[in-house]
This record gives sequence, C-alpha cells and structure tokens, in this order.
Amino acid sequence: MRAIIWRNLAVASLLSALAAAAQAAAAPSAPAAPPQDPIVTNDPAFMAVFADQYRSAFGEGAIPAKYKQLSGATLSVVVKCEDCLRYHLQQAIKLGATRQEIVEALRIGLLTGGSAGMPAMGAAYGVMDEAKLK
Repeated sequence: MRAIIWRNLAVASLLSALAAAAQAAAAPSAPAAPPQDPIVTNDPAFMAVFADQYRSAFGEGAIPAKYKQLSGATLSVVVKCEDCLRYHLQQAIKLGATRQEIVEALRIGLLTGGSAGMPAMGAAYGVMDEAKLK
C-alpha cells in the first residue's frame, strides 16, 4: 500500500503538469487528453498544492536538485516503488547524476530497507542502461 501511495505522489505531480500542458495545447478539433490520475481528477485543488510543494522540495536550493533526486531514488528502493525509482532516476540523470552516484544512492536504500528492495534496485540498472550511463 505504501508503494502505491509513493508511486501516486511521485507520478501525480508529473501527471498534473502534463494534463495542464495537454489542455493548453489542445485545439477544439484535437483528440481528447489522456485520462488523468484518479487523485488529480478527484482532488485537483489538493494535487495542485501538492505539485507546488513537490517542485519546491525537489527544486534547486541549499541541497542541489540532483542530490534531492538521488535521495528520492534511495527512498524509492526503501519503499519498493519501481515507478517512483524510475522517475527519480530519470530526473537525476537529466541533472547530471553519474552511474556511480546512482549506485551509491541505491546501496543506501537497500541497506536501509533490506533485501525486499532488491527488485526495485534491479530495475534501476535497466534505467541506467537505457540512459547509456557508464
């Protein structure tokens, strides 16, 4: 259940931004926008606030955004959320994270959360390979 919550929290911000962009770009004759996350659909005011908080928390600050995304990856291993982990790794890679930085962040998550996080950690190597990180 916690993994579902974490996944929804990580993905909801992205979906909210994508839905807003899709609505702004849609012309009257354009096809309908893809369905939204049920949380965004049913509680848009809350999710708008959540999205702002997410951007504030994970944006640049005293801790650089790259390290915040690596922290998100660590936590994703702990809560065993592969979707969350994929998202945080993609963001960390965009911000310049190296394969070694990611591996070290994953190790912390595995040691903190225990061996139940191994499937999520394994999926992370696929993300790094897709991004061609060496």
